[in-house]
Amino acid sequence: MEMSKIRQCAQCHQPRLVPVSRKMQIYNSIVHYKCGNCNTEVDITPPASIGVATTVGILALGFWGWILLRGSGSPDFIALLLYGAVGLVFFWMTLAPLAVNYRNPALKDGETIQVPVDSGNAHIARKPILWIESLGYFAGMIAPLIFIVCVLGGAALVGYINFTYF
Repeated sequence: MEMSKIRQCAQCHQPRLVPVSRKMQIYNSIVHYKCGNCNTEVDITPPASIGVATTVGILALGFWGWILLRGSGSPDFIALLLYGAVGLVFFWMTLAPLAVNYRNPALKDGETIQVPVDSGNAHIARKPILWIESLGYFAGMIAPLIFIVCVLGGAALVGYINFTYF
């Protein structure tokens, strides 16, 4: 069971959007809400998961842009057009879940409700994902960077030990 706040419904503008369930996906979870006033149902991605997707997308687009624009020759029009189209798709894929969060804001002084997590799938990273999602958008943006630093730091440590002692 995880905690989620009651939200204001975008349809009837009443603070009656109650979390019903949480479904784990590959890299995040989706909280299903239902309005007690107008029976509107909406799926909301937690802001931290959107932050993780934002950072990963920016890193991927940055790496691709670095390869594309730092090459020995100048990129052709089709490569730049494809890069721009992928950038627009990334912008849309990040903006759409943020818009749902913005249209259905969590109540600042509203009560939190325990949301049952879908027990049908035994997700291997369920606890870390739910922990990061409890921290907020900017924590989600920093989490991939911390993960990258830990992996590269571990690899550097193994390389240092291997080079020094073997």
